[in-house]
Formats: sequence, C-alpha cells, structure tokens
Amino acid sequence: MTVELKPELERIIQEQIASGQFNSVDEVLATALARLPHKRRSNRAAVARMIEFSNQHSVKLAPGETVEGLVREGHRY
Repeated sequence: MTVELKPELERIIQEQIASGQFNSVDEVLATALARLPHKRRSNRAAVARMIEFSNQHSVKLAPGETVEGLVREGHRY
C-alpha cells in the first residue's frame, strides 16, 4: 500500500525514529494505529464522567445543548 502523508506527519514520524523510540516508519504507524480503539474508549469514558459530573452538580445547559455534544465539540479544538 502506498500512502501520501502531509509534510508535518512525515516530520513527526522521522522525529520518532530519530529519537530511537522506533526503528521504522512501519513501527511508528503500527503503534499509532494500535492506539486508535483505546482513544475511542477513553473518549467514551470521558463523556460518561462529564455526564455524571453534570448530573451530580445540576449543571444547566443552553436549550438544545448536551454534555456529550459539548465534550465532542471541545475535542475538535
């Protein structure tokens, strides 16, 4: 498979290899891809904790807003 990366991503990969933490591009990418499912689980757990917090502390939101929506919007920034 051939993949074209943005220069910034190529630089990050090369920095990781130069640091000695990884031996190859494949190793960097395999590690990054292995973390994807964990990140999704972590995000779901973070949303659940924020919902629990807002329920415990009677957080008032603007009409139409949800805690989950606000957390997900924050992750875009």
